Amino acid sequence: NLPFPQKPLFSPQIPFFPGERQVLVACGPFTPSDSLAFEPLSDLLDLLGRDPPDVCVLFGPFLDSKNEQVESCQLLSPFPDVFRLCLRTIVEGTR
Repeated sequence: NLPFPQKPLFSPQIPFFPGERQVLVACGPFTPSDSLAFEPLSDLLDLLGRDPPDVCVLFGPFLDSKNEQVESCQLLSPFPDVFRLCLRTIVEGTR
């Protein structure tokens, strides 16, 4: 067992993030259950464009495994490609 450090990692006199910060947290899935259109993600990106927070944390699932097209094996691309499309949409939508 290692001992606990005697000094705090961050000094309370020097805040890591001075001032208040706005944090937006969103949880997926970011597609409707009956299609692969990232409409909920697009709505979120519109919100971020209008009122950008200091930090945005996104949790999955980005594409739900219970999505009708996923369950019926109707994906036109492999799952990793669909996920890359989702990530590309996020990157381009937050520039």
